[in-house]
Amino acid sequence: MNNRALIDYILFLEAWCLLHLAKLVIFLLPFKKIASRMGQLQAESTNEVGPTACPLRIEHAIRRASRSTLHDSKCYDQALVAKALLNQSGLPATIYFGLAKGGDSNLSAHAWVRCGNKIVTGKAAMERFTVIACFGDT
Repeated sequence: MNNRALIDYILFLEAWCLLHLAKLVIFLLPFKKIASRMGQLQAESTNEVGPTACPLRIEHAIRRASRSTLHDSKCYDQALVAKALLNQSGLPATIYFGLAKGGDSNLSAHAWVRCGNKIVTGKAAMERFTVIACFGDT
């Protein structure tokens, strides 16, 4: 196994473990307590990150790990893990929370993370959602 493959495997394992921890944290703690550790409320991180492959590697690790978790890994879990891994790598990121009105006036919620100009998690449906809160690194 070459060095890059080993790093990607370790990142996958870290993402897999953190996805389980995130699910537990979401279950046990109120949003207000979790939010206090996500960054500054209504602040966005810079779009200027410079060339780095780290956000893409984190995106791939989380996507692969979320397919093999022992629970259903949702956008909120994935966003918390992406934010943590990006911060651990020293990269500024913003986590967004949005709402969208569905059929029969039901509300749907979604979370996604941006690092620089790259959407790391939650990219698939984010356009349908109106941002109601964001937490960024300043």
